[in-house]
Amino acid sequence: MEEFISLGSVAPKASLYEGAEAVALLLCRECVPELAGTGLPKDLQAAVLYAVDKDVTVTDKGKVTELVLPRGDRFVRLVLAGAGKGRECTPTNLRRAAGNAVRVLVRHGVTNAIVAGPVLLHPARNHYLKAVVEGLLLGSYRFDKYKSDKKTPNPLSISIVNGVDGALGALSQGMITAYAIGHARDLANEPGNVINPEVLAEEAEEVAEKYGLDVEVLTEREMAQKGMNAILAVGAGSIHPPRLVTLTYRGAGDAPFLAFVGKGITFDSGGISLKPGVGMGEMKDDMSGAAAVLGAMQAIASLQMKVNVLGILACAENMPSGSAQRPGDIVTAANGKTIEVVNTDAEGRMVLADAVWYAGEKGATEVVDIATLTGAVIIALGEDISGIVANDDNLAMAVKLAGHRAGEEWWQLPLLENADELLASSCADYKNSAGRPAGTITGGAFIGHFVKPGLPWAHLDIGGTSTAKKTHGHLVEGCTAFGTATLIEYAKSRQVLP
Repeated sequence: MEEFISLGSVAPKASLYEGAEAVALLLCRECVPELAGTGLPKDLQAAVLYAVDKDVTVTDKGKVTELVLPRGDRFVRLVLAGAGKGRECTPTNLRRAAGNAVRVLVRHGVTNAIVAGPVLLHPARNHYLKAVVEGLLLGSYRFDKYKSDKKTPNPLSISIVNGVDGALGALSQGMITAYAIGHARDLANEPGNVINPEVLAEEAEEVAEKYGLDVEVLTEREMAQKGMNAILAVGAGSIHPPRLVTLTYRGAGDAPFLAFVGKGITFDSGGISLKPGVGMGEMKDDMSGAAAVLGAMQAIASLQMKVNVLGILACAENMPSGSAQRPGDIVTAANGKTIEVVNTDAEGRMVLADAVWYAGEKGATEVVDIATLTGAVIIALGEDISGIVANDDNLAMAVKLAGHRAGEEWWQLPLLENADELLASSCADYKNSAGRPAGTITGGAFIGHFVKPGLPWAHLDIGGTSTAKKTHGHLVEGCTAFGTATLIEYAKSRQVLP
């Protein structure tokens, strides 16, 4: 993620606006009468009031209005980014409004701008300020490293007008979170000929070195010694061998460990059960779960959270070849359970089977896995909400609430009583797919069978939210790194406080 935007926090006063090329106002309907509190000059206030009077939709969610106004011997660009009305004026919608506004500033080559909004004047709204910071940085995200005609954006200095207590802390937290999400997006956007299991493991080692994490990388030989035949079977068809990476962050002494486990399929062809060619290129993002875990570990370490966390990346490439696993194969996972492979395209749950088992072996007392596991979750929940399947309702609710605070929405699906029956195999302990009905639930239930008995566990399915088809708000077309912010916020909620 390029860092061409610098951010600062400033108290409201009229003199701030004198040298600014542009002013971006984040507005909800009720905010408009409070503009004077931001220090906005009266002529600019009058322009905003006139615009709102002529078009009441100016403050609607997602709406962006641009005005160019003369001021003495120059012009100033005024960007009005709507955040809704009433209860719609949330941190999530401020994050979206900031993302919409910053792209206007970048598109016009602005180098010096003020961002303000009356909602940021309240001393207790540091979570609103943090959201705005994230929106500005994530909304300006670009992945154009392979374009020969790419244009380097102008360096952009933004002063955020606010009256928040602890503003510098909120600014720092927002920047750390945004850069972690941006890093995860970068990894997931990389094509499969650049990112493979070995490269992803090397990336994790670089993060560990930079942020002071312990790291362990298991090779295929070491995984074989541990009986991790499920992940090995998935990677058997590729010239790039699988890797299992464990990052360890110790921020809370002898406190128990939380484990985040991410699916890291660097490219998913479906294997012998080959996917249709149309849209297969999107399967470069099948390592979004691992990218989210890596991004979260980066932020957790940067924020020096008082929590102990394991970040486990189950990395493999699912390819068809003479050495690939076949439908009908039976493999024995690391926990001793046997799996009938009925569909080689149900590979994510197999790499996670060994990985969640390993989390228990490493001492985790609760496990949260995250994966682009199923297309069925899109049918159930659409492309804006992700699914949760869990053996512990309290854990599922805690993750859901953390996601809501972070601007990512989740919905818990029931762990069906007959899931075991649906996954039953006539020749092994389980089959790796129960078919289309309740696919998200049975996929999650399969993973749950490999979690150490008695451990609270939640499975997060980001199959519908990992990629944005178009740019809107703080989400930019391409890989979104959905779930990264949720994991960061959940780890924050688990801190051991003095």
